[in-house]
Amino acid sequence: MKKFLKVIGTILALLLLIANCVYIFILQYPNLKENPKVDKWYRVSSEEMKSSDGSGYRAFFKKGSENKILVYFAGGGVSVSEETAKEDMYNKTVVGIDMLANVTMNMGGIASPSDENPFKDWTVIEFPYATGDFHAGTGELKYTDNNGKEQTLYHYGYTNYSAVMKKVMKLAGIDNPDSVVVTGYSAGGFGAALLADDIFSNYFPKAENKMVLVDSSLLLNDDWHSIATAVWKTPTEISDRLTTNNITLDSLTALHEKYRGNVHILFDSSTRDGDLAKVQNYFDTGNMETDEEKADIYQQILKETIPKFKEQAGANLFIWDGLPWYDDPRNLTMHTIIATPYFYNKFEDVDMSILDWTINAVNGKVEDYGLDLVDKTYPSTDED
Repeated sequence: MKKFLKVIGTILALLLLIANCVYIFILQYPNLKENPKVDKWYRVSSEEMKSSDGSGYRAFFKKGSENKILVYFAGGGVSVSEETAKEDMYNKTVVGIDMLANVTMNMGGIASPSDENPFKDWTVIEFPYATGDFHAGTGELKYTDNNGKEQTLYHYGYTNYSAVMKKVMKLAGIDNPDSVVVTGYSAGGFGAALLADDIFSNYFPKAENKMVLVDSSLLLNDDWHSIATAVWKTPTEISDRLTTNNITLDSLTALHEKYRGNVHILFDSSTRDGDLAKVQNYFDTGNMETDEEKADIYQQILKETIPKFKEQAGANLFIWDGLPWYDDPRNLTMHTIIATPYFYNKFEDVDMSILDWTINAVNGKVEDYGLDLVDKTYPSTDED
């Protein structure tokens, strides 16, 4: 009898797991249809859309009760060469993409349904990240993996984005919003900078209030233009803007020069971003390790870039610290904030949250916070 009950218990547990997976991956996010319900999340997919491994890609859509739109790009690393294509430096597959989207939408960030979130009634178009190309590619990269097998990496970020936008515009009835905010964190922040003009020009040209928020997206590389053209095969109207080693500054400067005061541009970063310091070290030395010295380098890059963001891109900035890089005891700071509950928390030194700073900008009040932190001295913890 005990053996029978154990078998029944195992079967019930398996059925519960299957039911949970069916809910998470199918029922919770049905395919987008014409005239979608308000506040209901849908998945958006098509045959031409691919993740980097060639499996299907999908984005997510929720129609809000307000005539305002949040276009939201997720992050997850970067692929810039055949070498990085075979390494664990970016989100490679669609596996778990529904779960990731669910976490992103509900764990307390900018797309969450929390009552304290002023974006909760906005329409949201959310792009998970599984292409390694800052959401900007259209090409296929051939490479040999670590097992000697020939592989293809589908840098289809722009292909996916375009297919999603066309489908959403066709089915959802959101072609004339009052406000449009384009945002993203990490790789998605780079994507927001790269694609904002495409979004404003091709999909929402009549929106009176346009804004871009780039969260934790600053890396210097002398080869950004060739990476965009040869590796990702980014559309030329986007890659032609990349003329320096700063892909974010180039993109935001071009946006500012085109729209002048008609687009608010925001950029935020922690002072000693551990993840960005690590990737910057890889670009500089080929080594993915990071330590407090590498964080010093990132802090200096941030310090030198702030005046350029102000003067060339007309951006307003929020620089912050006080949040650790994971549980690392060293003086490295957290990477990205808009997808986390910290989005709502006030930083005591400036009595302002990233959320309030963002919504103030939406309402026309644009300010800078924490710029003096780039001069802050962080004593070594001697735990490198």
